[in-house]
Amino acid sequence: MADLHDIRLLIVSVGSLVGQNVLDSLEYNQCYRRDRVHVAGTNSIAASANNFRCDECHLVPPTAAPDYPDAMARILRQTRPDLILSARDADTAALWKLLDAHPDLPGKIPYGNLETVLCALDKGRSATFCATHGLPFADTLVLQSPDDLDALYAFAERVGYPMVAKPIEGFASQGVYFVRDAREAAYFAHHTGYLFQEFLGPGDALEPYFELLDGPKPLFAEVPGVNHYTCHIPIAPDGRIGEIFVLHNHHHFGAVTRMQRVSHPELEALARRFALAFVADGGAGPLSVQFRADRNGQFKAQEMNLRTTGSTFARLMMGQDELGFLLNEWLPEHDFPQFSRPEPAYDLVVSKSLYSYATWMNPVETLERTGVWRQAAPPQ
Repeated sequence: MADLHDIRLLIVSVGSLVGQNVLDSLEYNQCYRRDRVHVAGTNSIAASANNFRCDECHLVPPTAAPDYPDAMARILRQTRPDLILSARDADTAALWKLLDAHPDLPGKIPYGNLETVLCALDKGRSATFCATHGLPFADTLVLQSPDDLDALYAFAERVGYPMVAKPIEGFASQGVYFVRDAREAAYFAHHTGYLFQEFLGPGDALEPYFELLDGPKPLFAEVPGVNHYTCHIPIAPDGRIGEIFVLHNHHHFGAVTRMQRVSHPELEALARRFALAFVADGGAGPLSVQFRADRNGQFKAQEMNLRTTGSTFARLMMGQDELGFLLNEWLPEHDFPQFSRPEPAYDLVVSKSLYSYATWMNPVETLERTGVWRQAAPPQ
């Protein structure tokens, strides 16, 4: 048995739902492993209860801030992590760029290489990556100029309305809009950082929703039929592909409220093709690909990422130990315990917001004032 706290883990943006999932995976009562890991966290928001579930937490500027790289480099030198997990796509790219520029900094990140990370982060690159490898991806247009409306209208004629306008670098469906006609398309053509994508699914099913929004504004409105599948594919540093896990995500009022593991041979085979393409380009780590059927019933990817996700703990309960896989593959010398079920849990339904946590204001004020908070050492 290894000594307690034999692994030093840094969770970047630990205050997020993804950070919560990583911590919950360590504290799962059927496979408790929290005492095997010294957890350091970073966050740009002091008043987040997850910060104080760590052994130490460091306050950082927002990822896009000019002083973020220097702050993050200083924290890496202080915490000396064995492995670094990012909770947001932007963190993943920023970490890769930082470690590329400063190879002397401590810590490994289990995300393959910078090129594949950017292919997952940038949805325009995602479309190009899939086209290069012959993989089905939602038809995508990145305008070269906001005045190139002819190209936009030709694209709209090919894929049909409604389309989707989304940030080229975005996450969690933030800033995503339906585009219903040429007027709305022209409006988003002049929004910097946006691209256009075909809507995957039957567009006519959205008509009652659009009619509702065009009348008196409802207090709550739900987009019908936007459930999706996500395939989670663990890829080892040497390119080995682990067990493919297919998750069916059910949405209500814009949020995933139900997740269930499903057996889906067609999507499993398609996900393996995506994994092999990432491996060919040097990719590794926790690959996930979101799929929906297009208007002709053909499955296409609509998003990819290379990081732990908001379903990491739910999948652990259903039988996929993503955290155990990463720690064992990138830090094999630590022989980290892995959780497994005798049989896959296909009948287990999990909600996305798994627990609530609380903290007193004293540690929050300490983190705000000093930029760092640490657990008090236990009495001798």
